[in-house]
Amino acid sequence: MVEPSRLATMVGLYSIPELEARGVDRSRRDQLVRQGRLVPAARGWFATAEADRSALGAIRSGVRLTCVSAARLHGLWTPTAPGTHVYGRRGLVPPSFVPHGPYRDRWPETTPVASLPLCLEHAARCLPAELAATMIESTLTKRLLHPAQVDQLTLQLPARIRARLLPLSGLSESGSETRVARWLRARCVPFAQQVQIDGVGRVDFLVGRSWVIEVDSRAHHTLVADYERDRRRDLAARLRGYTVTRLSFTQVWDSWPATQADLAALVATRRHLRPPRRAN
Repeated sequence: MVEPSRLATMVGLYSIPELEARGVDRSRRDQLVRQGRLVPAARGWFATAEADRSALGAIRSGVRLTCVSAARLHGLWTPTAPGTHVYGRRGLVPPSFVPHGPYRDRWPETTPVASLPLCLEHAARCLPAELAATMIESTLTKRLLHPAQVDQLTLQLPARIRARLLPLSGLSESGSETRVARWLRARCVPFAQQVQIDGVGRVDFLVGRSWVIEVDSRAHHTLVADYERDRRRDLAARLRGYTVTRLSFTQVWDSWPATQADLAALVATRRHLRPPRRAN
């Protein structure tokens, strides 16, 4: 998890106590302001020239980033969601933001951006369960939170939200894999993730006994070397009797209804339940 002091450095926003903890007293602070290296951002807050624009805009508006808007600063896989998501005190969140909370008397945290647990709690209450799950599973995959911390987080949620969110796994290596895994699980299709197949290597999904699904993220599988490697692996899998389906980022996110229909049609054939056989 990102520590508060490191988070302040990442977003370029510092409270007066944070600056003093770093040895920047009032005299030195005034000097940095004159030099243009620090800029007053809000009462009790100063920003560097490199401060994150969204976090700075939130502080200046009397609110703080959370949910998907904070998740990107924590390095999570982040789904697309409209607006800038913030939390603030009751009645003081400008209408231009997507509000969370609100909090009546005291801020729950002193940081300019919601901590990872608070960010995820807000996401679970705000987003569709599937999208919130992609963020939470990202923390497990990246080892930003321990499974016990995620369990504690989910226990704090209302039962109706928790029921839609669970189960969660740390095996999905992207939000796209989370979406596919949840689709398979919801339809009681047997599958395993990150399976090692002799002569092929590790595959994203082994569905049933012989259906391999590989999920290409937007950030990977675009270089020529990656493309060639993936095709060699696909051929090796087919030679060993596996059926291979490769899904693109666009298929999983932009064309998901059509992709679901195609996957359902493949499941209906029940071919994935047949054991793999080496071709002659």
